[in-house]
Amino acid sequence: MDKRNLAKFREILLNERARLLKDVQRNEKAIRHADGESESGAGRAHSNHLADQGSDEAEYETKLLLSATQMEYLREIDEALQRIEDGTYGICEMTGEPIGLDRLRALPTARLSVKAQEKLESSQGW
Repeated sequence: MDKRNLAKFREILLNERARLLKDVQRNEKAIRHADGESESGAGRAHSNHLADQGSDEAEYETKLLLSATQMEYLREIDEALQRIEDGTYGICEMTGEPIGLDRLRALPTARLSVKAQEKLESSQGW
């Protein structure tokens, strides 16, 4: 991959990383608040009505799941940035062949070519 494309993908990944970090921080703040770490001392599912408590609990669990998913994606971005530094970005980890630019544009953290991904998924029974 040429230097110009690498620079573009690095910029895309860095921008996505910055956006994601803001989202993670916002979610973590909401989770801390729901856990009762806010100034008001109101804890998770602090509503007086049972239905509201259930809604509060469901929202809390959704935020926890979202936070975990965001952290995983952040790890994938960091690994992609490291591959750029290592000179292995855009190379399929399964075949050693280049990953198509269209795939990288759609999924900048891609580790596998479309063909390798399809082969992996078919072997796992997807």
